[in-house]
Amino acid sequence: MESIKAVQEIPRPKPSLWKRFLLITVPLVIAMLVGGIFFTRYMGEQSVKELAELAESRSVVLQRQDIQLFALPLAWSVRKELMRSNYDQIDEYFNELIHRKGFGVIMLLDPSGTIKVSTDRKLQGSSFLMRYPQMKLAASVPVSYAMPDGKSMFLVPVMGLNARIGTIAFLYSYRELSLP
Repeated sequence: MESIKAVQEIPRPKPSLWKRFLLITVPLVIAMLVGGIFFTRYMGEQSVKELAELAESRSVVLQRQDIQLFALPLAWSVRKELMRSNYDQIDEYFNELIHRKGFGVIMLLDPSGTIKVSTDRKLQGSSFLMRYPQMKLAASVPVSYAMPDGKSMFLVPVMGLNARIGTIAFLYSYRELSLP
């Protein structure tokens, strides 16, 4: 029994200053390296997300500009047929456009806001302003309003010689940017 106590009571020598320094410094350096790697990776992922969001918003802006550029020739085509009261031809234009990717419902409104021609037949004859009260029809230039789910409502005035003779309203869904 005494021999066991004697073995247990032998004092251990303190590690040297150099060994204590290495026992503390080496794990600390390894922890800092691992933390630095994870931090660098996290910051890289964040910058990629920010760039993707920036590219997506820029894509939407470019698509909006393209649609507004496209809207002017459409207004001139509809104006020509509207002056002749040729609503069947306008309906054909709209039905052809609705088959293109991104286009939703397309409507022709008279100056009072009544829907004269629509790709959704249930809307014809109803008031546009009752369905979309926040939108203003009096603009003399194409206007777009943001809608939910990445869509926009475009209002394109159809101008006669002296006044607005109608308005084309259509929903457009923006194409999503595909990242490599």
